Amino acid sequence: MPEKIVIVGNGIVGLGNALHLRRAGHDVTVVDRTPLDEGTSTGNAGGVAGAAFLPIPEPGLWKTVPALLLNPLGPLSIRWRDLGKLAPWLYQFLRACRPDAYRRGIEAMGNLMSLAGDAHLEMLEATGLKHLLRQSGVLFVYRSEASCDASAASWQHRARHGFDCQRLGRAGIRNMEPALGEEAQAGYFVPSWWNYRDPKELLIELAAHLRQCGVEFQTGNVAGFDIGTDGPVAVRFDDGATLAFDRVVICAGAWSGRLSAMLGEPFSIVADRGYNTTLPNPGIEIGRTIDFAEDSFVITPMSMGYRVGGAVELASPETPPNYARCEALLTLAKRYLPELNVEGGSQWMGCRPSTPDSVPVISRSAKHGNVFYCFGHGHLGLTGSMVSGRLIGHLMAGETPNIDMAPYRIDLFR
Repeated sequence: MPEKIVIVGNGIVGLGNALHLRRAGHDVTVVDRTPLDEGTSTGNAGGVAGAAFLPIPEPGLWKTVPALLLNPLGPLSIRWRDLGKLAPWLYQFLRACRPDAYRRGIEAMGNLMSLAGDAHLEMLEATGLKHLLRQSGVLFVYRSEASCDASAASWQHRARHGFDCQRLGRAGIRNMEPALGEEAQAGYFVPSWWNYRDPKELLIELAAHLRQCGVEFQTGNVAGFDIGTDGPVAVRFDDGATLAFDRVVICAGAWSGRLSAMLGEPFSIVADRGYNTTLPNPGIEIGRTIDFAEDSFVITPMSMGYRVGGAVELASPETPPNYARCEALLTLAKRYLPELNVEGGSQWMGCRPSTPDSVPVISRSAKHGNVFYCFGHGHLGLTGSMVSGRLIGHLMAGETPNIDMAPYRIDLFR
């Protein structure tokens, strides 16, 4: 029967949930503390990047962390003033680096993200937004044949989960992307990688479609929940107003852990802060996303310019941005693309919600029958948004999804 459903979070994951739940006939309201066009989902690299599913914590990673932190151009930084807040998450992260945990993470992420491309194509067909997407694949590049060879296990995992991975030498990658300089010596091409021309445009257009279908949007900071005799019955905003629901879905990104704690189910999640710079006049031509595998950043051609972004900064969501990270990424990009014009760019930072093992929470509450969680997609929020919304729809309808949902439980780390 149709029910009143409140979705907390107006990012792309929240909209993915709204799409599927509205199509199931429910009365859906999406609430968020910030306007739709200001969140993390508006500034990413626009990729439906299923082949990037490998978890960040991997065996032996802890040995390299000190060197990474000492490298000013490195892919990892920590705001030490936030270390106390980060400590519980870091402990679970180190546990996720164990070989058995890493293997479980690979299976969970591979099973989920191998469905992502089709879920996006289905959404675009249903909403009439196919013009926003292009499929040109992705080129992963390495600085040497040896480093490319050393990554063979990761490519075997991708192939096992259905991704076509084509090994290329120096001539192959230069033929595909002539702007690459001598720093790029080997790589892989993956055709099944799509890109939106502007993630902000996608968010706005999808929200407009949802409004036409009857989904309501409301701005307000959720300060808590009203609890009835059988569980939560309404969200409570910081101005005292309330919004009643039959069911609620928590899709609030890096703030989701605070909300789940209010419902008696604390979950350790951090703001994995990513930085990028959009270059309006790049001075070169590239035909697709290029992923610089050893330095953990990408460059993507978009409608407003070329976007250079990536890396990981662990910090509290409220900590002021460190835009020196943007400059570091541009310095790295110039090493690979010597003719790249890095002048006149616009800088951006977004808080990606990351779980300790990189596996998102897509789960019914373990305590409340009318509460659902869908958060923690990390670097793959856009990628996993539509398939995650579909899975929440299955769970809410009492249906059995076509993948094992155990790895995505809210109580996994308890």
